[in-house]
Amino acid sequence: MELTVQQQRAKFALERITALKNQLADKEKKEFVSYSSSLPAMIHMNGLGQAMAFCKVKGCERKSYTALYQLVSDWMCETGQPYSGQDSVLDGITTCDMAHYQLAQSEALVLMSWVKKFAKAFLVEAKDGSTE
Repeated sequence: MELTVQQQRAKFALERITALKNQLADKEKKEFVSYSSSLPAMIHMNGLGQAMAFCKVKGCERKSYTALYQLVSDWMCETGQPYSGQDSVLDGITTCDMAHYQLAQSEALVLMSWVKKFAKAFLVEAKDGSTE
């Protein structure tokens, strides 16, 4: 049985968020949840290219930004995605045409809906200390 594109997005996001649970410190997890929640608005206001460049630059200071940039970049460069075959989302943005860019921007927004949900579900600690 082949997965739908929506299932593929969800699976990818869940795998990445689950991995981040062990890779990020508690403070970085909270930052990741915050940054992933604000990324869609940043994409709407500034465009995918500016948002990804911002995450890349901020990644020098914060591991959580690096994780967010890498997650989006890896998905955009997967087989069947707008920048398939590119090394990174920024490479795709700077070398592909506007049709690919618009498709990538839409795809990033849809992916982020899954990332936000899973980040809140798996990276945020409940008040009793357990994960929600």
